[in-house]
Amino acid sequence: MIPKRAHRARLAVVSLVAVATLGLTACSGNGPLSSSGDINTIDGGLATSIDGAVENALALSGSTEAVVGVWDTSGNAYVRGYGSDEVDGSSRIRGAQATQPVMCALLLDLVDEGKIDLDREISEDLTRQSGVEGVTYRQLCDMRSGIADFKAPFGSLFANNPTRPWPEQELIAQGLAHSPLAWPGLDFNQSDTNVLLLSRVLKVETGEELSDLLATHVYDKAEMGSTYYPAMSSTTVVGSTMTGLTYPRQGGKAVCDAGPVEVPEVSPTMLGGAGATVTTVSDLKSFYENYLDGTFGGEAAGVVTELQPTKNPARDEDGTPTEEPDTSGRQWAFGMEKVGPLYGRSGAITGTLTAAYHDPDSGYSVVVALNNSAAGANFVKALAQQIAALSGTAGAAPEMPWTVDDRAAKLAEGAVCQ
Repeated sequence: MIPKRAHRARLAVVSLVAVATLGLTACSGNGPLSSSGDINTIDGGLATSIDGAVENALALSGSTEAVVGVWDTSGNAYVRGYGSDEVDGSSRIRGAQATQPVMCALLLDLVDEGKIDLDREISEDLTRQSGVEGVTYRQLCDMRSGIADFKAPFGSLFANNPTRPWPEQELIAQGLAHSPLAWPGLDFNQSDTNVLLLSRVLKVETGEELSDLLATHVYDKAEMGSTYYPAMSSTTVVGSTMTGLTYPRQGGKAVCDAGPVEVPEVSPTMLGGAGATVTTVSDLKSFYENYLDGTFGGEAAGVVTELQPTKNPARDEDGTPTEEPDTSGRQWAFGMEKVGPLYGRSGAITGTLTAAYHDPDSGYSVVVALNNSAAGANFVKALAQQIAALSGTAGAAPEMPWTVDDRAAKLAEGAVCQ
């Protein structure tokens, strides 16, 4: 007998594959969508397949709204909102860690102006901060500082009390309390504390507010006209946006019996410089295009696509690897990951999941946001990858090293309260 949860998940996978197959055989040329922020110039079959994937992900994650943007290799676009007349392709979203690389772009722009050296130790500029000795600016974006992530003990608090303000130093202290991790400066350890520290030291070193720094050095240069870095006291998003949802959490798990609850107000301080940026799917696409095309940093921009393995090797007592590095899977660039041909990030902040990925060789981009954060960043990443696989099958993107069915299964595994 199939358990109820597994049965539902299996039905979801079968349903999605059927929708995708039907969609890919449908006629093309749907034309522009009616909402002012929605665009549809892609093949009609692919559009139908994307709709099926998004609707399946909405059900599995307990979401009721979504915003999606897909740009194919020929310059065609599919940008739309789902679930509400209030939401369309131009609606603002909380970018979470999908916007985290904007801080690395800011760093590179300041390097280009001669204000910062990538290999300077941040302790020279954060003179009152203990526990960061030997850590360089470069290591904060490379995720090789040895500084632990701060979020582990706060997951339930973030979900259950989303408007609570979090002092930046409290989050940094939590990460440093569990640091250093093994082989600082050498091993990869993904940690939001790195970028939170980066945002702090850039603000201290320049004497300017992050909102001004990012607007001048990043948002304006990447033509991100709808993007802003919010005041840390602001708990709402300016303009049209999704209504955030989450499940209450207890003991690190969703309380399914309570059902999803609305979280219209969320404190950006729970991520701060590590992901507080408010943006749109089109602006996120524009950022990654510019970031990967070398817009930020001048000669220093070359570091953006320097890849390092995310699987750490065994090392001898001197730190020298005793095995060949594993570069077969996920790799890390400067502030973002590379999976298959796609560079980008996925992330979560209470009430929103966001994923944004771009292939600089073909020009393909996919950006997805869901309004229930309970399923986590890996869930929305799987959705973005599934849409990329659908696009590849339709000839609108490069072939991906995963299939539509692979990602459908991952989404089913990540389902919340099914």
